[in-house]
Amino acid sequence: MPVYNDVAPFDYYPYPESKVNGPKGIFKNLRRSSILDVGAGHGGVFDIHFWDSEAIVTRKEACDLFWIRPMPEGWVTKLGVDVCKLDEHYAAGEFDFVQCCEVLEHVADTRKALEQLVRVAKKAVFITSADETHHVGPEQEEIEKFNKHQAYVGQPKVADLEALGFTVRVASDDRRQLIAWLIKEGS
Repeated sequence: MPVYNDVAPFDYYPYPESKVNGPKGIFKNLRRSSILDVGAGHGGVFDIHFWDSEAIVTRKEACDLFWIRPMPEGWVTKLGVDVCKLDEHYAAGEFDFVQCCEVLEHVADTRKALEQLVRVAKKAVFITSADETHHVGPEQEEIEKFNKHQAYVGQPKVADLEALGFTVRVASDDRRQLIAWLIKEGS
């Protein structure tokens, strides 16, 4: 079980979208008219209507490899999109803002996934990633029988995130949850 004692802590929970330290605080000066949520899956980010209050956002798209629940009005959804193959679906710099929450711990090649996220983002990327022990036990085993893509295989490496220019933090409560963001130059 990874514990990141050498990564600066970040007070992120319980509701990252509503906190000053969450995406609204980090990206408060970033003008964005388009957003891509990679791995929207169960749509948890939308439970508190995080992006619905962003009047300047005119294009909102969500994608996932497997099951996407119905998204709020105004969202386009794409099913069957692999985070490691975003180039098959999206052009470079197609979205101002790209978020990928609680996905990378399910991806075998996180470096490739990170490169794809950075490629499709014009201005910024925001990610969170739990470790492979985030969910364990009978409930997780049942979920994996239903959806093999929900198996936990590891986290992105801090060194990979930093090499791509991300600011990396760890959740202050258990020091196992990675939070990272990248704001591209000139944004």
